[in-house]
Amino acid sequence: MKSNKMPLKTKFFNKQRFSKRSISAASILACAVFLVLINLVFYLSAQRYSFLGIDLTRDKLFRISPDTVRFLHSLEKDVTIYVLAREETFAETSSYNAQANQVFRQFERNGPAVSLVYVDYVKNPGFAASYPDLTIKHGDILVFCENTGRRSLVKTEELFNYTGGYNNLSIGSSRAEEALYAAILNVTSDRPIKAVFISGHGEYTMDAFTGVLQMNNYEISRVNLISGAIDSSTDIAIIIAPKDDYGEEELRILDEFLYNGGNYGKTLFYCADADQSYPENIGVFLREWGVSVEDGAVFETDERRVYNYQPFYPVADYAEEEFSSLIRTTTKPMLVPVSRPLSKIFDFRNNNSVKILLEFAASAGVRPSDAPLDFTSDDALIKGPIPALALCRYTIIDRSTGKAEAESNVLVSGSTAMLDSFAIENPGFSNTEYLVNVLNKLSSRHDIIPLRPKSYTSTALNLPRLTVNIIGLVFIVLIPLLILSIGLAVWIKRKHS
Repeated sequence: MKSNKMPLKTKFFNKQRFSKRSISAASILACAVFLVLINLVFYLSAQRYSFLGIDLTRDKLFRISPDTVRFLHSLEKDVTIYVLAREETFAETSSYNAQANQVFRQFERNGPAVSLVYVDYVKNPGFAASYPDLTIKHGDILVFCENTGRRSLVKTEELFNYTGGYNNLSIGSSRAEEALYAAILNVTSDRPIKAVFISGHGEYTMDAFTGVLQMNNYEISRVNLISGAIDSSTDIAIIIAPKDDYGEEELRILDEFLYNGGNYGKTLFYCADADQSYPENIGVFLREWGVSVEDGAVFETDERRVYNYQPFYPVADYAEEEFSSLIRTTTKPMLVPVSRPLSKIFDFRNNNSVKILLEFAASAGVRPSDAPLDFTSDDALIKGPIPALALCRYTIIDRSTGKAEAESNVLVSGSTAMLDSFAIENPGFSNTEYLVNVLNKLSSRHDIIPLRPKSYTSTALNLPRLTVNIIGLVFIVLIPLLILSIGLAVWIKRKHS
């Protein structure tokens, strides 16, 4: 009778083969689960921590500055950023919105006290109804501080800077970081800087410069001196190229502002303009502080020191270290276009002192306002170096310590165009960073980081040769070798099993 039982050896062999297959399948499954878990960990970590991402754009469009990161780490007050749209809807509106959304995420990731909330504006219309005094629309950003109860609204369009004419506007640069930083500082700061623009005599408004100050948490207002005095809480009064002269009463108001009841601590920022006649009374006022604004316009003969090959658009050198040491690098020039020449009347006189902050080079000269049409650089009577920005100070010295007890400042520039958009918003110049730092220090503020817009142009991945070689080595050599090694190890193990 034939037995149906399998021989013991064959039975053991099949069982061993089945066991090996089970182990192999289990190993593959375990590796797959491991890889999935690793990818999940990296994905979740990348959502929370910024160090896992690499921004290869030249202007670091998708990363916030180290100064902003430090500010967020030190923030002790709880802040909530409300984006009035679903995240997918907001980010998919345009590539510009997508970049801004990455900036929002950077603020959340780097700020332990910062929360980011997306509000479905369509399904939750009651959110806007909670703020009846604000005009809120879909896509706007509301920043709220739990500790102070203050809030700041950032319009969607305020996340960008625009170029082109009125009927042909296009987005030129991102100011999402600046706008959000300024909003957070505004709702958490105990004391914003208050700056007032003097008006009533045809002064320029300089919207680009005003916007930079607002981005950096300056509280902006305007006042006509004919209507009364400057509020005592004001830190800085700004006069930009008045077409008409000031009267004695208006100059007296400026004197009282700088005197501040004997407490001083105020700053007046005056900008002249080469295209306008110079007001006589204002000239007398400034000469008392130690600076004279002269006739003519400064030109540059060295084409390496001009903007866009325009001789009347020269750059100026940093002439001292007190303020130039505050900026990240002095290799970026200061553009001081269409400038009147300044002259220093004295270095020290009683409690007054004058310091030149910016200076045109020895290769510069001055073209008089009444120069003939055939005027050449060789005809210039005034040649460089020529002061471009001067700081006049009145200082009260503590006799017991010999240190400054109080001081007021008059900052004088020969150029109005140094505040225009092509100078302020150009990342190739230090105009924004330098001027904000100067005004911050003169106002005794140290918690403001000077920020500038980030350009969307020229964002090609211009990688250094070393970086290109490393990336190529990793993806072309190391990863394939790793995969090959793993496969070879598995094959050898199976062969000898």
